Amino acid sequence: MLSSPISYRIVEGALVLARKSFPWQAIYQMGQFALNQTGRAYTGKVPLVWTSAFFPVEIAWSLQLCPFSPEVAAAFITGIGFGQEALSMGEEAGYSRDLCSFHRCIAGAARAGHLPRPRALLASTHLCDGAPLLFQNMAEIYNAPCFTLDVPYAADRDAEVYVAGQLERLWHDLAEATGRRPDRVALGETLRHSNGFRENMIRANELRCRVPSPISGNDMLAFIYLFFIGQGSREAAEISACLAKEIEEKIAGGRWGGVEKFRLLWLHLKPYYSNEVMSFIEQAGGVLAFEEFNHIYWPPLDPDEPFLSLARKVLAHFDYKPVEERIRVIRELAEKYRVDGIIHFSHHGCRQSTGGSLILKEALQEAGWPVLLLDGDCLDGRNEAAGGMLTRLQAFFEILEERKEGCLI
Repeated sequence: MLSSPISYRIVEGALVLARKSFPWQAIYQMGQFALNQTGRAYTGKVPLVWTSAFFPVEIAWSLQLCPFSPEVAAAFITGIGFGQEALSMGEEAGYSRDLCSFHRCIAGAARAGHLPRPRALLASTHLCDGAPLLFQNMAEIYNAPCFTLDVPYAADRDAEVYVAGQLERLWHDLAEATGRRPDRVALGETLRHSNGFRENMIRANELRCRVPSPISGNDMLAFIYLFFIGQGSREAAEISACLAKEIEEKIAGGRWGGVEKFRLLWLHLKPYYSNEVMSFIEQAGGVLAFEEFNHIYWPPLDPDEPFLSLARKVLAHFDYKPVEERIRVIRELAEKYRVDGIIHFSHHGCRQSTGGSLILKEALQEAGWPVLLLDGDCLDGRNEAAGGMLTRLQAFFEILEERKEGCLI
């Protein structure tokens, strides 16, 4: 069904009919983009490459390839109710339950034949140790080359040159593996599209400083799709421009705002197997004023120095540094968006994010923000006691309520 063009025509028709029901046209446009990308991936009309989260996907777009994020696919599989089946199949294949559920889900879905066959796989070693190892296993299953970008921990000039050199070689090797011709002009255009996306998201993020918030943080978490898949595409630049314009128009027209009992900063991702957590937050009067994953942390790209500027982007991530750097960025975001509390969704199996969470909590609480470490899993709900996360959220909101009452007295 996924490989049939008829399926996509049917879904596209349904999407068009439902257009007016979307709260934001930017989300509707992103849905169209995701549908088109999925169709390209499964119908095989364009050479497909898998990309891990945080890999500079501009490399794939510049060669007119179809980038596919299996981690995004895992979240989608879970959202439509097939996550448990895929997780079980991944565990049967030997992937331990203490590993990241995204990777277990991918392994299971690949074993079941549910994922599109890649011509090549692109992984990066920074931020996630599991993805490059998983991609190497998947490369054997699909008999496709796996290109791994080795990112050093230091972000000095030597590191920039080292990563830039790898990216240039990878670009040429990927072109050869997929039958594409490397074109510097196309690469420069790709970087300009990426800069457009960056500038538009910065604009949207600045507008979100308004109190009350002009857009739901739960809606904004959907745009992570563009961060993982879209950077470098014309579509991502256009969708982000639409988003910023819509927010501006909503503010200018006075059609924004509402009751904000608690303004929250959300760290890491969210549970995709259930909407209970996000619904509970909204019903309790909580608003996600901002989300860590939507923060623009990298400098503009230089089309005249494409590989060096992409290397700087890769090395700029604040979470691939000592934990003090992540604390500094989160403090700046908490101040900028005037939040009342911070929630860190501590995804099981994600050592990169949860490893320093206790240090993070202590530092942020010393700076004056209540912090909840909400232990859970983005895809696997089998380890969660019924209502456990909601109970912890309720207790946290009671703390925020007491603090607000204390300020009023």
